[in-house]
Amino acid sequence: MTAATGVLDIKLARAFAMLDVDADGNLREEDLLALSNRLAAAFDMSSDATKIARLRASFTQLWAHDLSTMDADDDGRLDQAEFIAGMRKAAANDREGLLQRLSVMVDAWMDICDTDGNGLINEDEFQTMYIKSLGASPADLKVAFAKLDTDSDGTLGRDEIRRATEEYYTSEDPKAPGNWLFGNL
Repeated sequence: MTAATGVLDIKLARAFAMLDVDADGNLREEDLLALSNRLAAAFDMSSDATKIARLRASFTQLWAHDLSTMDADDDGRLDQAEFIAGMRKAAANDREGLLQRLSVMVDAWMDICDTDGNGLINEDEFQTMYIKSLGASPADLKVAFAKLDTDSDGTLGRDEIRRATEEYYTSEDPKAPGNWLFGNL
């Protein structure tokens, strides 16, 4: 394994750990739906069922089309090795489709996190999003926000988040800004 390949595997392992909401070492659709509930709670979105339903639908689509097909032993759940191998395969075989489904999820996620409705994520919204829904480190997120803010305007736009998501899940480049999507590796 090359150093660059190792970086992608580290990122995918980290994503797996964050998505595995119940921390049982397996990823199921229920983990993704629980994550949407955490995000809704982090932003007190209990009164906006439409935004939560949209995020849940994006997770359900991602599970049905991509993640469930990665279940090599057909036991109804993904372990970390299946997730890493499956994400690599999905990116190789249907990169545009995978990125489109991730983009739908990013848009739904941002609609919840964008509390002032300006279409941008500021640093406070970014911190709230990752600390309260994924348990990320505040110190790492401060640096991550600066790395992801590629136009240095103090906010993250949809294009910056989409690009970071693409780099995080597909890039072998150890210096890609998207490597910081969930904080420091």
